[in-house]
Amino acid sequence: MSREHDAPPHHVAAVSGTAAVSGTAAQRDALTGLPNRAEILALIAAEIDGRTPDRQFSVLLVDIDGFRAFNDALGPAQGDELLCMIADRLLASTRPGDTIGRLTGDEFVVIARGCHSIAARALAAGFASVFEPPFELGIRQLILTASVGVASSTDADINATQLLHNAAAAMHAAKAVGRNEHHVFTDELHHTNRTRLELIERLRGTAMVERELTMVYQPIVELTTGSVVGAEALIRWNHPQLGLLMPDAFIPLAEDADLIVPLSMWILAEVAHTIAEWQSRNIHLQVGVNISPAHFATGSLATDVIGIVDTYGIERGRLALELSESRTLHDLDAVHYQLRDVRRRGVLIAIDDFGSGFSSLERLATLPVDTLKIDKSLTQHLDSDNLHRRRAMTTLCTALVEVTTTLGKDTVIEGIETPEQLQICTDMGVTFGQGHLLGRPMPVAALEQFITRHSTHSESA
Repeated sequence: MSREHDAPPHHVAAVSGTAAVSGTAAQRDALTGLPNRAEILALIAAEIDGRTPDRQFSVLLVDIDGFRAFNDALGPAQGDELLCMIADRLLASTRPGDTIGRLTGDEFVVIARGCHSIAARALAAGFASVFEPPFELGIRQLILTASVGVASSTDADINATQLLHNAAAAMHAAKAVGRNEHHVFTDELHHTNRTRLELIERLRGTAMVERELTMVYQPIVELTTGSVVGAEALIRWNHPQLGLLMPDAFIPLAEDADLIVPLSMWILAEVAHTIAEWQSRNIHLQVGVNISPAHFATGSLATDVIGIVDTYGIERGRLALELSESRTLHDLDAVHYQLRDVRRRGVLIAIDDFGSGFSSLERLATLPVDTLKIDKSLTQHLDSDNLHRRRAMTTLCTALVEVTTTLGKDTVIEGIETPEQLQICTDMGVTFGQGHLLGRPMPVAALEQFITRHSTHSESA
């Protein structure tokens, strides 16, 4: 997206605003003719130097949602044409006296002069209407949205780079809650971002090396006999300052920071070591490991898993990969070959959290899946005081169990927390269950003691 051409003359005139803007090439974005990053930073610095308590300004960073997908589909030439169309529309909507520039790619910046944070928020919200009319590109009509971050100049010690960074942080916060949103930078967001950065750096540098990460195992029980036949491996982080962190607190960070593959490899190695140790002691449990969609996206998952299986000598049927239904199933066609390859090496495949998202029985029937795990969001209503909801969920779960059994796959119901839920699951013919009533997540040693106290483990899970 760096095609160079002469910028339309109206670009140069429209962006000058109240600041003095020279037209040198070094200060202009080659594609759109708008001020580039260097010029935008210089203009922000000039506004900071000239501000007074009664003369503040705001910076809005506008990022086009999902532009990379449009650019990949259209090709570089039409992607550039679309960027110019976006720039023209933003110029037409900018207030007299404001300045708009292009940072890089699909990121644009507006310097809103005489605009405090409340007015800037309204200005940011107004960008939604700017993008409402489709962009006509040839025979195509493209519907775009934008996420906007707002940062104001009220901090006495702020500089141009930091103010632009604050706007970018607010923009990323807007994207985190969904597309076509806007967010205003606050001290709380700054603290959150600083904590986030510290977590990422520690996860990257010392968390795995210094054994701050640990695995716990939640039992999976055969309901008719009470025997422990397997377990789900779950990661925890014993952070030295923040205490025990659950996966939701750091797995998304690992995905965003491109750390998910090394973290997944650490998890797989830890679990494989445990399985190998159990095999040497004639303890034969099936252990499920949650797999990130981001690891699938790299294309290396099958190779990584097979390497771990071979290194630790894992027996067939002892390791299962659990795919989150709500986050992964829509992409499974693209990773079908990876599932096929790992199954050939004796690794089982389970669909986890089934019922928590857009469930597809067709995919269950056609993909190489061994186990369906019904999500706890369904289980919790099996003994509901609301009789209509109770009957509906019981009927739904019964149907899922029957379909899964007919397809020759195992069923695990998650989230069993009451004796009545357990009895209902047993009555409907569920084979395996998991939940706090049957056993909470626990370290390896505690699980071994749990097995000894509660059941005789199965020799063939």
